[in-house]
Amino acid sequence: MKKSILGISIATSMLLAESFTLGQVSVQDNAKDINLFEQSISPEEISQNSSDTVSEALDNLSGVNQDVQGGRGESTLYIRGFDAKRVGVFIDGIPVYVPYDGNFDYGRFLTTDIGSIDVSKGYSSVIYGGNTMGGVVNIVSRKPTKEFEGNVKGKIVLDSDAKMARHVESVNLGTKQGNFYAQLGASYSKQDHFRISDDYEATATQPEGDRLKSENEDKKVSLKAGYVADDKSEIAISYVNQQGEKQQPPVTDTTFAKNKNWDWPYWDKETISITGQKNFENSYIKALAYYDKSKNSLWSYNDATFSSLQWKSKYDDYSYGARLEYGVELGNNFLKAAVNYKKDVHRGYDIDTTTDAETLLERYEDHTISVGLEDTYTLSSQWELVGGVSYDRRTADEIFDTNTAYLDMLALETQDSFSPQAAIIYSPDKSSKAKFSVSRKTYMPSMKDRYSRKFNSYVPNPDLENEISTHYELSYQKHFGAFIGRTNLFYTRVEDAIQSVIHIPTGLEQNQNVGTFDHRGVELELNYKRDTLDVGGNYTYISIKDKENSGVEIVDVPKHQIFAYAQQEIGGGFSIYANAKYRNGAYENKLDGSYVTTPSFTTFDLKAIYEPTKTLTAEIGVKNLTDELVRYDMAYPMAGREFFASLEYKF
Repeated sequence: MKKSILGISIATSMLLAESFTLGQVSVQDNAKDINLFEQSISPEEISQNSSDTVSEALDNLSGVNQDVQGGRGESTLYIRGFDAKRVGVFIDGIPVYVPYDGNFDYGRFLTTDIGSIDVSKGYSSVIYGGNTMGGVVNIVSRKPTKEFEGNVKGKIVLDSDAKMARHVESVNLGTKQGNFYAQLGASYSKQDHFRISDDYEATATQPEGDRLKSENEDKKVSLKAGYVADDKSEIAISYVNQQGEKQQPPVTDTTFAKNKNWDWPYWDKETISITGQKNFENSYIKALAYYDKSKNSLWSYNDATFSSLQWKSKYDDYSYGARLEYGVELGNNFLKAAVNYKKDVHRGYDIDTTTDAETLLERYEDHTISVGLEDTYTLSSQWELVGGVSYDRRTADEIFDTNTAYLDMLALETQDSFSPQAAIIYSPDKSSKAKFSVSRKTYMPSMKDRYSRKFNSYVPNPDLENEISTHYELSYQKHFGAFIGRTNLFYTRVEDAIQSVIHIPTGLEQNQNVGTFDHRGVELELNYKRDTLDVGGNYTYISIKDKENSGVEIVDVPKHQIFAYAQQEIGGGFSIYANAKYRNGAYENKLDGSYVTTPSFTTFDLKAIYEPTKTLTAEIGVKNLTDELVRYDMAYPMAGREFFASLEYKF
């Protein structure tokens, strides 16, 4: 290899100067220009596409599709057909998905303080720990590189009737004083409403025009302080506090969903962590400790007037954990080993609608231990072998439930998994690289999968086994002149898939391991950038087949998805940017159990950019130019045409 740990650290820092490198996790530390294991979304790409939230930014990546689950009021995603529960989501390497159900609301997280979003599809580093069956999303924060730097940004969004619909403000301040640095970020987002496309036809629950009950608000503060030694060893403390509230729009088509008169008066998240890395001549030790808390409350009302409460509930969940990682270069081998510990606690409360007295209804606790080993072996200047293996063990520590209907079924269980993976990389020249990989990943059922009764319509099943997926992928990337092209062919078999079936003798539903699914597809990417022109895009095809022929379909995953963009500088500091998105072939299930294919849609965005100096950027534009009726969920239409203007000052 002939490269030191210090050299790798410096190279990575130069490549991602605005990202918090301690928060990154990579399969190949020496992958520079071409990385076939992780794809990154930069702040420049986020800004170019006017992506206000993490979900919007990820929706532009091949193999990833955004989904909006109307009944939960959440923006979520799928990676190659795997839903958010089966995708590990991390912020600076810290697992932040909700302990109870494994979900994560990507729409609540703004992109204003992000250094990069790193995405692994299928094959991901074993350093992350368990439950990464469908892939990994790692949201990496910013890190200052100058004595004083930052930005201030404001944005307003108008609906198609030119009424104020939403506004977003943010500020980021950073300083690097000698070996010390500090980063502060704050953001605020307030949505009053959004307006549905004029193609929408009124129903009994939702008239045309402004979407009812579509107000939400998010506030976030983040702080990071760190020290970098002369040998690039580093330690940092981080704190993030996010507070939000959101409303639940009514169902527009009751054949797809039951109407819910709900509100979330708060949806809060708080994370504190300390991480550090000590570098030696040919090795390093990296450690992470964290505490992550998720709180939310759900209020249900008796009718659509929202004048009287039916019930109030609260989830108060938290996780804490640690990771210890060691890396060493031994000849042509670069070895990494890691141990992860994670404790998950879920607490569900009933709240008296008159006195606000809280009653603990359920408390579940798990802990997970993961051990991983990864090696990159350099055969020659053209060939590399990468291998990894992890062992994950989850133990249920406590089950407390005041509903005794199925209490005799709720036993404390222990589950484990063994996940090997391997890849071979061929680099015929400096401008191209090919990879073939095989990886075995597992999904350990969440607390909700095992214990939830879903308002007494389900029978719990603590004996659920792990879902097991085997991923095969062939990838090729080539730089030729101003062009960059990439092709990914993938095939995944999922065994022991968890599905809802009728439980005998109760006649209710129950989660059971009864499915086998094949995910296969292709991702094509092509980008061109030279002088004043930047143009590119990607196409994704995904086919998911049920091998048991049970008639079950995976919903919300489009068979075809296209994203294309172009930006042209026209002189005098002005540029024009446009993009287009096409989505087709996603299934949606109705309440009677039947499936329909959701209507395809194509959206166009257009904006003008003015940069009179390197420090000032003004934009004005329109999203969903043609006022397309967009529906991820058939019962919950999305925003129609919107106009926006933003101003950003960098220093």
